[in-house]
Amino acid sequence: MIKYQSTRGNKAIYTFSEAILKGIASDGGLLIPDKIPQFSLSEIQALENHSYQEVAFTVFKKFETDLSDDVLKQVIHKAYGSQFDTKDITPVVHLKGNQYLLELWHGPTSAFKDMALQLMPLLFSEAIVMHDKAIRYFILVATSGDTGKAALEGYKDLPGISIIVLYPKGHVSQIQQLQMETQEGSNVTVLAVDGDFDDCQRAVKEIFTDKQFQEKLFETKLIRFSSANSINWGRLIPQIIYYFFAYMQLVKQKAMAFGEEIDVVIPSGNFGNSLAGFYAKKMGLPIRKITCASNENNVLTEFIKTGIYDIRNRHIVQTASPAIDILIASNIERLLYLLTQDTKQVALWMQDLQTKQIFIIDSQTKQVLQETFDGGWVNTKDCLANIKSVFDETGYVMDTHTAVAQKVAEELHTKNSVLIFSTAHFAKFAHDVYAGLTGKMEEGSEFNLLSKIQKIAPQVRIPDNIAALEKKKRLHTKTSSVGKQAVEAIITHILQ
Repeated sequence: MIKYQSTRGNKAIYTFSEAILKGIASDGGLLIPDKIPQFSLSEIQALENHSYQEVAFTVFKKFETDLSDDVLKQVIHKAYGSQFDTKDITPVVHLKGNQYLLELWHGPTSAFKDMALQLMPLLFSEAIVMHDKAIRYFILVATSGDTGKAALEGYKDLPGISIIVLYPKGHVSQIQQLQMETQEGSNVTVLAVDGDFDDCQRAVKEIFTDKQFQEKLFETKLIRFSSANSINWGRLIPQIIYYFFAYMQLVKQKAMAFGEEIDVVIPSGNFGNSLAGFYAKKMGLPIRKITCASNENNVLTEFIKTGIYDIRNRHIVQTASPAIDILIASNIERLLYLLTQDTKQVALWMQDLQTKQIFIIDSQTKQVLQETFDGGWVNTKDCLANIKSVFDETGYVMDTHTAVAQKVAEELHTKNSVLIFSTAHFAKFAHDVYAGLTGKMEEGSEFNLLSKIQKIAPQVRIPDNIAALEKKKRLHTKTSSVGKQAVEAIITHILQ
């Protein structure tokens, strides 16, 4: 059985179910499998006519989880069911030339986070049943926009679980904010933080390592913390799945012959999607390059190009693609381990990032990194212009994150099929999409702007979950100052 260890040195001691309950290692590192399962080309080819659910089950089986086959099949079919508006779950759509879009936004919150967060809460509930039903879990989530709603939707009303979502006040779109503020559920809390996403993420990580606070809650209320962010390994396997499914869709659409390599371009924030692609490649899927597409917050691109991760004197720039307005990408830690297999070195780099706000990898690690990864970035002006350019050429309306990735993809010099990750429905970013299509930045209701976009592009459909928001009651309007202590005080109050 595959077991899980910390990127910073703990031995492989956790099963899959234990790893997702724990969320993060005791030493502050991230949990990783002690071996990477392998697919032969014939095993991948056998997936060609499989449904998304069947591919998901096959990938999970490779990771030798401690869940039974019956439980796995049950939760997979429940996670990827009628709440998606297409039976393909993650369809691949031809855009132009050798460019294809992987549409990851057909789930109940219209963002790619549904792909993991419809399944992970069900796995989490099964893990509780396996280990200790008497313990109550408190899920801590930091979001730059999409993770929050997807996590709230996935965990709402699950027994033995409460969830609190922290989002940066003023740094998400109106639709994203409404999705969180109107969330129903007896066990959910939403908190607007006076800071940016990195502040939210830092508070979550610091609470995870505050042993005194955790021990107090466990002793008095039998409560333990866990995470729904991509620091939790339970988010990663579901993201690996759609790489395999997308590859076989490209083959079925005759975009390429089976066995040919593909290039992947991903709007990259916390690096979860890109890391999942690296795992898929290491598992045997024919991927040539994974290109990380950034906006003005282009730390990832600079790191890939130079081997230097430097956030000194940098502050998050608020852009039209807020889900990637991130400077500290959590999953870089897992990548560094995969590149080096050196837990001590990873721990030192992470310590340098925390204390000095910079780390520099050695030349050998940089060479290995650049064998698979590349990066590019697009400013907001060019992102918005690209929305109109692609619409005029193809009739396709992209959201602001897809527009960043597609613009970077234009710079690739490859004959391979290029798979561009479309990570959210454009309706979640109506102000900026409308500005891109028309050249006019209009204030006011995003719902009015969605109506105007539909007049420009009558072929598009606004997802029901977004259209319904206009008439929903706002249930969550709490705010918090920045920092661990402020958030811990609110958690304590909630649990009284």
